[in-house]
Amino acid sequence: MTHKRSSFLVLLMCIFGALCASAATYTVKVGGGGNYTTLQACINAMAAGDTCMVYAGTYNETVTISAGAAGNYKTLKVNPGDTVNINGAVSVNSHTKLVGFRISHASSPASGPCVSVAGNATDWFITNNIMQSCGSPMIKESRNFAGTSYGYIQGNTLSYACSTPASPNTCTGMLINGDHHLVENNDISHVSDGITNFGMYNVFRNNVMHDTYTSECGSNSGNCHIDFIESEPVADGSDRPSAYNLYEANFITKNIGGNAHVFLAQGDACNSQCRNLIIRFNHAYQVDQVWLLNDLGLYTHVKNYNNTEVSVNGANGSDFWAGGNVGGAALNNIYYNNCPSCSTISPYAAWDGAEANFVSGHNLIYYPSGGPTLIPPISTDAGSVKGQNPKFVNPSSDWHLQADSPALGAGTALTTITGTSGSGSSITVADADYFQDGLGLTAVGVQPDWIRIGASTTVQIASINYSTRVITLARPISWTTGSLVYLYKDSAGKTVLSSSAPDLGAFPSGGNNTPLGPPPPTNLVLVVQ
Repeated sequence: MTHKRSSFLVLLMCIFGALCASAATYTVKVGGGGNYTTLQACINAMAAGDTCMVYAGTYNETVTISAGAAGNYKTLKVNPGDTVNINGAVSVNSHTKLVGFRISHASSPASGPCVSVAGNATDWFITNNIMQSCGSPMIKESRNFAGTSYGYIQGNTLSYACSTPASPNTCTGMLINGDHHLVENNDISHVSDGITNFGMYNVFRNNVMHDTYTSECGSNSGNCHIDFIESEPVADGSDRPSAYNLYEANFITKNIGGNAHVFLAQGDACNSQCRNLIIRFNHAYQVDQVWLLNDLGLYTHVKNYNNTEVSVNGANGSDFWAGGNVGGAALNNIYYNNCPSCSTISPYAAWDGAEANFVSGHNLIYYPSGGPTLIPPISTDAGSVKGQNPKFVNPSSDWHLQADSPALGAGTALTTITGTSGSGSSITVADADYFQDGLGLTAVGVQPDWIRIGASTTVQIASINYSTRVITLARPISWTTGSLVYLYKDSAGKTVLSSSAPDLGAFPSGGNNTPLGPPPPTNLVLVVQ
């Protein structure tokens, strides 16, 4: 009742003008006719909750959006239908939104990011912008202890980091150094690394990285170790630990060169704080080296399942674990024509035998022209499908499974219920690391996983205690000890299990899945000064 009285009092005060001033929208027109002719002048006039609506033109400015307030953003956005170029850069702070711009500084592309995020900023959005010829990186968070939080990077296009199309010398697309980020539906090309991730409870889904080449590396590129997502925090304390992250439904293609990788997860300088990474429903086509590289070890509890890897050409296999890792898994994946010139291969390898509790099996490996001799663990793994064509719709462009694919229903459960049979809202499982509980991002559309227990019981997860392996459920159920536990719906609420057993690969049949993620853009335009 107290809450209701307070809300009613606030409403009355708003009605009588004592509280709740209306948000304002200001217009920015570079040629005049609006409230302002420059971005920064409009930004300086904004109060929390206000919007600067920017009309067509080129603005030669580097601007800072000061912090808004919780629930009342300061928003800098493009007037719908207009094209607005910023020849400069933008800094964002807490409770701000940046929407719809083309940002570049092509005359000095390596002089700084297109967008920077203030240290300790929280609750900010970078949405539907096109960035080119800026860095390093193009979107930057501070590495000096001040981690950001609740940042949302959605629908942006990033290309030619630190360089121009006429003279490539690439650097990193994004630096994430904080917690609770949602990075989704972005298109990244012509960079060295796509994303550097130092943080916890971050979700990277439905992003596309394409056309990255070691031939475009140079003085801006470091060791030109091209990773889609790299997580290897340094030991000096300037980076956040990397833990409890989700990489889901991303697509990587044409990552070409001697050090071309998809995921780098290494905890060698992480003070034992790098752990719990879920890699699922991603797919790659034409990667010259490695899908998952964890060869320096100590990034523990990495679960790599239900991915599709096509033409990933690592000479020793496409997924590597080593260095005393604990709790790794390679399950329900498809490996198609990976390193056909190799003499022997396993698509996943535990190099030094020190990978405690490593689990693998129920994977499919296939070579259209025979391919190398298979070696353990793939050659001996239970349930693995060897030498059978997965029957993609198109092996070079569409990796959905045809109706007669041997990958249909060939997968396995992820874990089992332990302890005694019972009922209630909490279950204990043998391994909870395969699942996520929304990671603090449910307000922006990251759903906690749904699981299926046994043959038919489906329920959503409410929370997970990874150390005790206790999963709290959204409703009470009954269960039997030893019951198999499957993933039923992913973080977007898509059904990924529609038969008695999972399909292999990134494109399960049935449910409400959509193909391949966003296509690469075709309208990139370099902003010329």
